Amino acid sequence: MAGISKTVVNLKPGKMEEVTKLIDSQSGLVTGLEGNIGFAVAVTGEDELTILGIYQSSQNARDASDTVEKVFSEMADFVASPPDRSVSSGVWFPAI
Repeated sequence: MAGISKTVVNLKPGKMEEVTKLIDSQSGLVTGLEGNIGFAVAVTGEDELTILGIYQSSQNARDASDTVEKVFSEMADFVASPPDRSVSSGVWFPAI
């Protein structure tokens, strides 16, 4: 079963553009992780992002925590509160 990480990030007002540029510049760190299938970043509020990571297993998603924390530490000046990350088991349906 796939591992799906969900991280909700609340940003300081007006920091959306800077954070999306930072995530784009750091995306290779995440996509290069063992078991990573892909990830998505959704704007889910005026100053909120929800990041979904899809992994081959929940263990791969948990193993990614150190790298994910490193990326989030670089966002510290832009976030209003610590990111809320969780890992769940699920099913990934790739496009055909």
